[in-house]
Amino acid sequence: MNPVVLAIIGGAIVFGLILVLLLAFASSSAASERLAESGGGIGGSTAAGDQITSSRPENRSDPLPALSEALKQTEFWDNIQLKLLQAGLLLRPSEAVIITFVCMIAGLALGWIVTGQPIMGVITGGLGLAAPYMYMGQRAAKRQAALTSQLPDALDMLSSALRSGYALTRGFQVVASQMHPPIAEEFERVLQEVQVGISVTDALDDLLARTDSYDLELVVAAMQTQLTMGGNLAEVLDNIATMIRERVRLQGEINAATSEGRLSAGILVAMPIVMAIVISMISPGYLDPLFTERMGIMMLIGAGLLMVTGIIVIKQLIEIDI
Repeated sequence: MNPVVLAIIGGAIVFGLILVLLLAFASSSAASERLAESGGGIGGSTAAGDQITSSRPENRSDPLPALSEALKQTEFWDNIQLKLLQAGLLLRPSEAVIITFVCMIAGLALGWIVTGQPIMGVITGGLGLAAPYMYMGQRAAKRQAALTSQLPDALDMLSSALRSGYALTRGFQVVASQMHPPIAEEFERVLQEVQVGISVTDALDDLLARTDSYDLELVVAAMQTQLTMGGNLAEVLDNIATMIRERVRLQGEINAATSEGRLSAGILVAMPIVMAIVISMISPGYLDPLFTERMGIMMLIGAGLLMVTGIIVIKQLIEIDI
């Protein structure tokens, strides 16, 4: 390969890695500041609720303001912003686009340099393109599972606050100050939205959009019913907490029973790609017929279709709704 091309690709990878590290550090620093501002008991939560904290991405300098303005005119901006909120990442959509582009270039360059095959570079570049989205999905799923496991304790706390004579928003304040993230962050955000003039009903709807949790949907429906029609909300929350605890227990048993299937799906996806890279490193040119000859290309397409079919079948087998 031309040394100039190698130098350009290497420089792009180094620049991209530095940029990703800077954005990740900014995100983690913002999260730490937000947690520090929300800690320290009920008084600390009240102080955090009096103003929108400066740790939000909108208050950091935008690396590409022109890109942000262009994205704001599309539906993609709202979709990626919602994905970032569900994953708990304090990044702008433009920053997420930059990271995705860098991962794609890095995957393309590494696959091409290591194997010497442009088609392998395209494949690894595609994996790099999909990696940030997959990471966001995995992080959002973990965050949703953590929130669900925290929800029964939060409901018990909220129910006790209501029985003590506190208003619903004051109960939110207690949960935000006494619980740990991610549920403390979500209830704190609800309080902040209410304090800037958004109605409690709309703030709860935003909470559902951010979390995409079925269990939380039951809680929000009970709260909204109580706000409009009245009723014994504390007793309803106790019943929901008991049901959620049982669902969490059953989900844990299901996850343990299906762990082998999930591992098989991961190996099914990773092993052919890893083996192709290793073989290309050990014996350059050995896999050339797969990419240059008609039969080899047909075999690659067939293998890809079989892999996708296997993943879909395994996913259907291990996904059990409760």
